[in-house]
Amino acid sequence: MLWIRIFVSDFSLNSLKQNNYVLKVSVEYDVSYSYDNIVTINDNVLRVFPSKEFWQTPIDEQVTITPTGKELYYTDRFGNRNLRIKITEPHYSSYFKVISTVETTPYKVTVDDDISLPLDKSIFSPDVRTYLNASTLINPDMIRQRAPDIVDNVKTLKEALQVLTEWVTTNIEYVPASTTIQTKARESLAMGVGVCQDKAHILIGFLRSLGIPSRYVSGILVDTPGATHAWAEAYWPNVGWIPLDPTHNRSFDLEHYYVKYGHGRDYNDVSPITGSFESDSPNSLTQLNVIPTIIPQ
Repeated sequence: MLWIRIFVSDFSLNSLKQNNYVLKVSVEYDVSYSYDNIVTINDNVLRVFPSKEFWQTPIDEQVTITPTGKELYYTDRFGNRNLRIKITEPHYSSYFKVISTVETTPYKVTVDDDISLPLDKSIFSPDVRTYLNASTLINPDMIRQRAPDIVDNVKTLKEALQVLTEWVTTNIEYVPASTTIQTKARESLAMGVGVCQDKAHILIGFLRSLGIPSRYVSGILVDTPGATHAWAEAYWPNVGWIPLDPTHNRSFDLEHYYVKYGHGRDYNDVSPITGSFESDSPNSLTQLNVIPTIIPQ
């Protein structure tokens, strides 16, 4: 059984947004596993630690793991902070909880001049060029083949970010449970349905097909009940990464309260938890809670 909850206290988010109020949020992430037979080794990686951004500041965190195991914090190739836990005590169940406190602020990116496409790829650093390539869940060429009329008419960078974000918002229907975490962007595009993960993947595929570096972002949208959220970021030369939320048709701004965990080429790089275990029986995910709780200043 899988179930997801978000609880937000009775606090006026609308009034806070109007004043770009710095909001302190505690985000609780819980995962419990149970097993039919005893497990002797359990190896997991948690990727639910808010990143340091100009609009977001991690304040504190509390981590609870049962049974306890060897813990290793590290930074991955994309700059995300992760925690690897290896449990060697025999067990029938495992429990992981991370409570992160973070300050977040709505923001908008302003650019003075537009840029014609295609972009000059030679100006991109190796780290940025990483986000031009195909990945496991996103094949830009196949995405473009399915929608050439959409992509081929885009002439400038600003137009690409705004028009393609709006197109995905409008034309890919949000249908819960219509896809899985391993659904490829071309598949959800062909079906015309998906969730926030799929919408982000499709938008990223469109942008990469135009030679625009684009990356997948994992996090939380505090003022929308639901689950973890996904959006995209596209690179603007000499400016940086521009936020794009194709689920809510937001381009150049996150003028709502977001908490960012991390970014990568697609979902697989920033999935909240991955792992493996040694046992003769399959495991079942029994509970997952994502609980942003607003702490008034």
